[in-house]
Amino acid sequence: MNSTTRTRRRAAGAVVAAAALVLTGCSGGTGSGGADGDVTLTFAWWGDASRADRYEQVIALYEDQNPGVTIQSSYGGWGDYWTARNTEAAGGSLPDVFQMDVAYLRQYGASGQIQPLDDYLGDTIDISSFPESILPATQIDGQTFGVPTQTTTFGTFFNDDLLAEIGVEPPTEAQTWDEYDAFLSEVGAAGADHDPAVSGSNQYTQIWSVFEIWLLQQGKSLYGPDGGLGFTEADLTAWWERATPLFEDGGFLAPDRAESLESDALSARYSASEISFYNFLVRFSEGSGGDEFSMVMPPADSADQRGLYLKPGLQLSMSAQSEHPEEAAEFIDFITNDPQVGEIFGMSRGVPTSESARDAVQAEGMDAEILEYWEQVEEIAIDAPAPPPEGAGSVEAEFTRIAQDIAFGATTLDEGVELFFTNAADLME
Repeated sequence: MNSTTRTRRRAAGAVVAAAALVLTGCSGGTGSGGADGDVTLTFAWWGDASRADRYEQVIALYEDQNPGVTIQSSYGGWGDYWTARNTEAAGGSLPDVFQMDVAYLRQYGASGQIQPLDDYLGDTIDISSFPESILPATQIDGQTFGVPTQTTTFGTFFNDDLLAEIGVEPPTEAQTWDEYDAFLSEVGAAGADHDPAVSGSNQYTQIWSVFEIWLLQQGKSLYGPDGGLGFTEADLTAWWERATPLFEDGGFLAPDRAESLESDALSARYSASEISFYNFLVRFSEGSGGDEFSMVMPPADSADQRGLYLKPGLQLSMSAQSEHPEEAAEFIDFITNDPQVGEIFGMSRGVPTSESARDAVQAEGMDAEILEYWEQVEEIAIDAPAPPPEGAGSVEAEFTRIAQDIAFGATTLDEGVELFFTNAADLME
């Protein structure tokens, strides 16, 4: 099947000028009640300014419908977000409600920093329309610690207009890994004299979730049944060494250029392709310009083993210290199931998990393209893995850090692989 979808980016340059950490209210901490009985809930999420704008609309709608409830919110980029949450967790002051990724679910759930939501499921939080296949990724020892607002998976994006400017044709079907790397190198060579210079892609070898796709395609996984790593040093070496020739010929964006960017390289037109979550089509489209994009499935060496599953990303969890758990649960239900919330977000977070939210989306333009891609992936998707072991979030961060150090030349490939396995073992103890 042809999994290509296309869109026209809308001009919205101001949207991507988000700082690393932007506060739209008070930052973390448990909710409080005033003398008059009013309730304040704290809420935090990661994302960009486009997501912040949508959340501001959602919060305003909720406060209008729930007089006496005030939502104080904060957001930041992925790395800063988890640094803030870890600091709050150490001080017992996590937000009442906050976005949770499956990589951190066991770390926060098994340590008692977030509370099980099972008592609220059904009466307060409706999950009756959720696909059953995603629920294991929200549970630890049979208890539910996260409510997913949507499911997502990966796609490969191409800036078709930028590629036309440098004279390179975008692929129309998913490629093998070697074919994709050759394409990135071709872009790097063709785009060297463009202003600004155009590289093939960001460094996809530093992305933990892309590494997972590659492993799953080979029948392996990030983590084994014993809670340790599910791959070998040879596997990691083979993966990270893909980057060496791509940095040399411009297939990958140079690390110093990537570090200087305030937005993603694809929106900035510093690169022409990226492997990323398919719902980022909205982010790239709103980022800048008006360029046309296409999207295909990620590279795979076998069409029968693509390693894709519907990830229950952007789960919502509740602080174990929340002073207003019932109100927090009601807010979680609202964000997850309310049709107006579904309409506000569209497919920008991925396809809504809740049927009521999904049905409210007028799937036109980019939303229709995302839904079409989701349906294509759903046909071949494998089951979502269970939550990874404690320390998985830190392991992922270490993976990215070391991959970047190798790119900068601060460490060798062999030293980086050895260091990762040593540090990962310590982080998962």
